Amino acid sequence: MALAFVASVEAVCHCGVVPERENDFFWENDKFGMRAYGPGNYHVWSGLDLFNKMPGTAFTCGDLLRNSSKCGNWHIAPYKGVLDNYTMCASRGLGGVALFGDGEWKTYQTWEKCEIVTDSGDLCEFKLVYPAFSSLGRMTYHITLRKGERFFRNHVSFESPSLPEAFRPGPGLDVDPKRGHGGNLREDASLGIISLFEDAKSESEGSTMTAIFVDPNEEHEIELVTDHLNCRVLAVRKPSFTYWAGAAWSKAGEIATAEQWHKEVLSFWKSIASGKNAERK
Repeated sequence: MALAFVASVEAVCHCGVVPERENDFFWENDKFGMRAYGPGNYHVWSGLDLFNKMPGTAFTCGDLLRNSSKCGNWHIAPYKGVLDNYTMCASRGLGGVALFGDGEWKTYQTWEKCEIVTDSGDLCEFKLVYPAFSSLGRMTYHITLRKGERFFRNHVSFESPSLPEAFRPGPGLDVDPKRGHGGNLREDASLGIISLFEDAKSESEGSTMTAIFVDPNEEHEIELVTDHLNCRVLAVRKPSFTYWAGAAWSKAGEIATAEQWHKEVLSFWKSIASGKNAERK
């Protein structure tokens, strides 16, 4: 396992394992942060957790996880510009892969192996391998996040080279109001986009914005479905696929309304579809 390091305020992309927090794996840039629960964590969940961040903060999600006992209640009020108020539980959270097969929803557990490809400050790239939990075998996330972007790219693959007829994997997004994820939801099955502007939980917490979309440059048959925990899923018919997932926060002062967020999501989708961002692949 490799540990992330904090280089400078300007170097805003970081990723790594936090042994002090039960081997959580985090990745972040100047817009938002993410976490995948790791081996040893009592949360045996494979959904992806979100951290909200204020612009310009030098305090990282990695710092928060490593020193969480000294940071007050960072689930309700931001600590040095970082807030973990995203309730995930066993859901898919923001972009965790859902899998339907054998007549039931199958949930992979925490990752068992990681490999950091790049942690340069402007770019972080890594792989997380999840233990086999179905006939598809182990699942691998290959994630890339760049400085200044609101979306990370994840290429998902399974050990099996073929997908059984009844199996449907795909990225999920938590939209359950009971977990605090109700709000202005927009879906477009033809483009493979799910976008959500959540209702504000409180004045200090503001509104969290999330979205996922399958890569428009890959050929997919996309089906919009709801899993057993009320997450919306972009189900595909392949044993490997690429999707993008991202977030924004109203308290950051950059995006304030649902319409602005949905427009931002579509604009980024178009930039990927046009091939202008081919260098990201």
